[in-house]
Amino acid sequence: MNRSKNVEEIVEGFKLMRQHLRGSSCSVSELPLTHSQWLALMVIGRGHLVTIGDVKKALGISSSAATQLANNLEEKGHVIRTPLSTDARASVLVLSSDSKKKFEHMRTKKLKEFTKLFDVFTDDEFSTYVQLQAKLTKSISK
Repeated sequence: MNRSKNVEEIVEGFKLMRQHLRGSSCSVSELPLTHSQWLALMVIGRGHLVTIGDVKKALGISSSAATQLANNLEEKGHVIRTPLSTDARASVLVLSSDSKKKFEHMRTKKLKEFTKLFDVFTDDEFSTYVQLQAKLTKSISK
C-alpha cells in the first residue's frame, strides 16, 4: 500500500467535495455575506455565550479581524452584541431573530447537500466511514 499516494487522493477528494458544495444550490449568495462572515455566523449560531475571542479562535484570525467581522455583522443586522455579565469589557454575540431564521434555513439546505454526497455508500459503508472520520477527528482534536 502506498500510504502517501492514498493520502494525496484523500486530500484531492476533500478538495473536490468542497468545490462541489461551494457550487451547489446552497451557496452563501442567498445572503449577502462574505465567506468569512458566513463562517463567523456559523460559530455564533452554534454557540452559547460566544465572544469575539471565540470567533478569533475558531476562524484562526487576529483579534482586530474578528472585531471587524463582528462589527460588520452587527451593522448588517445579523448579530446583536450584549455585554458579558461577568466582564463589562467583553460582549456576547448572538444572531438576530431574522438572521437566526435565515441561518437555520441555509444550514438545513447545506446539510441536505452534504447528505446527498454520502448516498453513494451503503449503510454499512457509511457506518464505517463515520467511525473512521470520528477517529480522525479525535486525533486532530488532541
